[in-house]
Amino acid sequence: MRAALALLIAVSAQAGEFGWVEKDGSLLALTENGKTVFAYHHGQGRDCCYLHPIASPAGVVLTDDGPADHRHHRGLFWGWPVLEAEGQRYDSWLLKGVEHSSESVTKRIEPTGVAVLEAAQTWRAGGKILLRDRIVIRTHPAAGGARTIEAALTVEAAGRPVVLAGAPDLNKGYGGFSVRFAPRTDTRLFSSEGPLVKDEDHGAHEWAGLEGTFEGGRAALRITADRSNAGFPNHWCLRHYGFAGANFPGVTPYRLEPGKPVTLRYTVRVSDEAASPSR
Repeated sequence: MRAALALLIAVSAQAGEFGWVEKDGSLLALTENGKTVFAYHHGQGRDCCYLHPIASPAGVVLTDDGPADHRHHRGLFWGWPVLEAEGQRYDSWLLKGVEHSSESVTKRIEPTGVAVLEAAQTWRAGGKILLRDRIVIRTHPAAGGARTIEAALTVEAAGRPVVLAGAPDLNKGYGGFSVRFAPRTDTRLFSSEGPLVKDEDHGAHEWAGLEGTFEGGRAALRITADRSNAGFPNHWCLRHYGFAGANFPGVTPYRLEPGKPVTLRYTVRVSDEAASPSR
């Protein structure tokens, strides 16, 4: 898999245009100016469903996949430590007792120049579908050393109600739309309320992110939660070791009824040093 990712990072495309590159039937990469923007993994279980690598316009890779300290962290991903259905409790964060599986992936480039990826997934246990999710990712061309990626994640109970909740351990509440960063130096966490000196579990912010000096140079990634999201403003899990997550729903359980999906929208801004969102 790492060799495939290396090939994707080096793949060429027409200058100034987006292009899609498929690899091994379960990896779809978006390129711009001959460089990878991101790769979407759409296999089964551990190999579903996340973005990695995510790169800055200059080609700096900001994400990590399965680091030694948290093997379940996979680039930009989503899941919940508590998923309750039909009287059973599962852990879709650590993928214990439940499997994330890809159902369909489509991609296009709109006349406006925006690249769009749409993917549908299921969460299954014992062969039964408990939860469905769908993500729509709209990526805008880079400008001024930064790139904007809009993500809309819709989750819906399948057949019977499902309860989602963040990690109850020590009241941390993490779970939801999250990103794990690649190794770096000179790390800075920042939020809509300013720089963060300490790690946080429950800071309420409109946006938050991290910048640092990665292997390819200095870069930053910021996630902004849409004001229409349930529970806005999110409480965030922010770690200097390299993690940022917009907690949904946090430690308070959220009940999903069949036929009543919830959509969470986020804007991911990836930038190089000159366009660092904390400046």
